Amino acid sequence: MGSTYKLTSIVPAAMVAATIAAPGMASAADLLIDPPVIEAPEVITKAAGGWYLRGDITYDFQDTDEPMFATNQTVNTFTTASVDDAFDLGIGIGYQITENFRVDLTGDYIFETDFDGTTTGSCGTFDGTLAGTVAGTQNTTLINCTSVDTSSYTAFKLLANAYFDLGNYNGFTPYVGAGIGGAYVDWDGLSNAATCTAVAGVTCPVGGIPVDQHAGASQWRFAWAAHLGFSYDISHNVKLDLGYSYSKIEDGEFFNFLDGSGVQGYDKGIDSHVIHAGVRNSFW
Repeated sequence: MGSTYKLTSIVPAAMVAATIAAPGMASAADLLIDPPVIEAPEVITKAAGGWYLRGDITYDFQDTDEPMFATNQTVNTFTTASVDDAFDLGIGIGYQITENFRVDLTGDYIFETDFDGTTTGSCGTFDGTLAGTVAGTQNTTLINCTSVDTSSYTAFKLLANAYFDLGNYNGFTPYVGAGIGGAYVDWDGLSNAATCTAVAGVTCPVGGIPVDQHAGASQWRFAWAAHLGFSYDISHNVKLDLGYSYSKIEDGEFFNFLDGSGVQGYDKGIDSHVIHAGVRNSFW
């Protein structure tokens, strides 16, 4: 009887103790299960400083003022003058100094560009080749001529450039920049095809005026450019670069005298509005 009474008293007490301890036990068990890991979105960041290579294809909308040439100690200008547009290929190496500032050295080859010009004025005096004159005598009448002048040039432009990147906006980075350097301009020979205009009492040479072939001139010149564009992040290391540049190659030697005695013609420089597309590949 007494044992039954004790058992009856112990069982309810044990149940109450278990009920009280259950929440704590459950909490302790929960600690044995690893909490879920929530990954933050990946953010691509690059430390400032590092080398990159670049390659570009460009199209140049080119222009030039009327070149000058000397005749009989006087300086004349072409009546008309124009140069065609041209394609370029460029390569370069650069360094990202800070997050927003970088520099590079670029070399651009300008493919053959045609020049077309015209001149009007006197083309000198003629002797017995003039109709109506006695062979071997000197005719002192100046003959008026109009000439069509053709040539072409290639150039290699070497520039040191600096750029300021204006921040990255969802992968797009606009920038501004400027460059200075030089350009090696190589003019081909100038072909001068003249036609004579008859004047009173004098007719043009029989058979026409021979076509003159002047040797071209080549030299290094000062060049500079201003840049505007943007890049787009294709990947962690590769950027697509699209932009516009105004480029100026300063004036210089154009063609020589027929007898090779020196430079006869000078161009007044070459202005270019350049559209480029390229890729920059960084190595850091």
